[in-house]
Amino acid sequence: MRMFNEKKRWFPLGLFLSMRIAFKNLFRRSITIRYPHVCAHIPERARWAVEINYEKDGAQRTHRCTACKICEKECPNFLIDIDVETAPDRSKTIKHWLYRRGGCMMCSLCVEACPFDAIKMGHNYELAHADPDLLEYDLLTDVPAYVRPRTPRPATIDSQKKQAGQTKPAKDAKAGAKGGENKRSSTTGKEASNA
Repeated sequence: MRMFNEKKRWFPLGLFLSMRIAFKNLFRRSITIRYPHVCAHIPERARWAVEINYEKDGAQRTHRCTACKICEKECPNFLIDIDVETAPDRSKTIKHWLYRRGGCMMCSLCVEACPFDAIKMGHNYELAHADPDLLEYDLLTDVPAYVRPRTPRPATIDSQKKQAGQTKPAKDAKAGAKGGENKRSSTTGKEASNA
């Protein structure tokens, strides 16, 4: 009696739904690639191993690392070691910019912390090596640190007037007058207290 009260579907609806999905994917373009022969397209914001961000100055490539060591401090796994030598004239030389890729979790915190955009996350995803010594390498070796060109300070109104030959005699006269009034008031106060 319970069998007639319950609403049961005797029609195999699930079978037709699964057949619909199968036929839909049967005529769809393949989403896999032939990996060793064809490389996958990596989006621009993909994060892989850390690389030095080089600038092109004509035919020469220059780096932007100022050896400030902010990336070394920000790395949560302590995988970046920068050995810097400072000369007596306060110029810096990067002896070694060591990066241990084997323990890197590709978090990009070092790249975000760099104020000069000296490093970037690379797009090379073929990072596997049989030799563990290849997972630790120098990104920069025995190169002078980048010296950022200093921008001149904006000229203030006072310096512009001095360059034009104008001075402020009116303000100086007012200041002298105020100072004289203060001296007079202090002397009259002393005279009043003496009397």
